[in-house]
Amino acid sequence: MSKATTGNTASKATPAQNQVTATKATQPTSQANKTKPNGRAPDRVISDPNEVAQLVMMRIDHVNSKKDELTIAVKALADTARQLVSVYAKQQAQIARLAKRVEELEKAKE
Repeated sequence: MSKATTGNTASKATPAQNQVTATKATQPTSQANKTKPNGRAPDRVISDPNEVAQLVMMRIDHVNSKKDELTIAVKALADTARQLVSVYAKQQAQIARLAKRVEELEKAKE
């Protein structure tokens, strides 16, 4: 066996191993049950490009679905606001007609 194969392979870490070590080092150690404060399991390190692509696509789909939900909500809110403005305008017109009628009746009494 040569020095290069025995000495270097034991001390070298792959990028995936470095990521795992870095992730473990940055996670708080006070969590006894190994869950995040929001109840989710701790993040895991993904080094497979296919898994990364799948995760990214899932997150993009999630964002797009939330964007669609928000678009629907905003359109519904705008429709409701339009209806309220229309009803308000009709009520204001009715109030103006009633005020005019009251004035006419008061003049007729005099």
